[in-house]
Amino acid sequence: MSVFLRHILLRWPLTLAPCTEDFDDPILSWDEPQNAACAALLAPLESLFYHCGKVAHENGYNCDVYLIPVDSLCDHLERLTLPPSDVREAVRVTLQKSLRRWRQNSTEMVRLTVPHRYQTFSTEQQVWGHESEAHPPALCKRARELTTGRCDACGCVHDANALIFRDDNPENHADENLGVSCPVCHFSHRLNTLGANDGVMVYLPELAAADVSLLLRAVILARTQGNARQKEGATQILNWLTGHRKETEAFWGTSHPGEFGQALMQASLLIREDLQQRLRHMVLIVNPTLLNHPALTGPSPETWSDRLKKYHSQN
Repeated sequence: MSVFLRHILLRWPLTLAPCTEDFDDPILSWDEPQNAACAALLAPLESLFYHCGKVAHENGYNCDVYLIPVDSLCDHLERLTLPPSDVREAVRVTLQKSLRRWRQNSTEMVRLTVPHRYQTFSTEQQVWGHESEAHPPALCKRARELTTGRCDACGCVHDANALIFRDDNPENHADENLGVSCPVCHFSHRLNTLGANDGVMVYLPELAAADVSLLLRAVILARTQGNARQKEGATQILNWLTGHRKETEAFWGTSHPGEFGQALMQASLLIREDLQQRLRHMVLIVNPTLLNHPALTGPSPETWSDRLKKYHSQN
């Protein structure tokens, strides 16, 4: 599955609109199942998408915004051959009609807005026979080859990165379901296994998961390899990060990662999707004692003070 399709939340509408000033034409908007059909039609052009950023929808979810060249989209749709009964064919016909009008008005790009699917946290599925069974080395190797060893969450590339199943099902060995995660991000994939002393959930809307991973790596290296000043700085960063647990506890009543994991496990699929949306500004701060991995690498401890000043200024 493409990166584009993997990050679309199809519970809400997908929209297409012309990027032309003073052109009054209806925006195309599709709900289920037409939105999934439209996404499948557009996915082969993913390499031509220009990601403009994210916008907040009035209903409380975030959307990704892409620009797509009109000429490339028209050519792509013309080459497709689909059965008349296929829902994609109905979407294609509607889209082609609009594209013809937009082209006549000298439209060069269309704006695609899709709800973003958040999967910051997940839990290990309990599948009989897999609880204590190590993953086959060949499967781990295939995951590293498919991902070039790059962590799904933070992008870190390292031999210590471990196999993950993107849908949390260890029996689904399809290529699109295989990923890897670094030692820091790996804990966010098994929240339900963490105890009260293993980490805290904090509210940090200004800090991406990749930034958290980078900061924690700096903290660990400073604590294990740094001088006295660097160790003190690492403690300041750690205290600043974990201090944001107060906001979590005030709103959710707890910052215990295991309790959030249990909530995700017990929720239905639809409720779980909503919960992931509500947790999109939350990050897991893992207890550094769990991260003293012998192969863990990260930024030099000398950079801790600059990073701390940067995130203090954003707070």
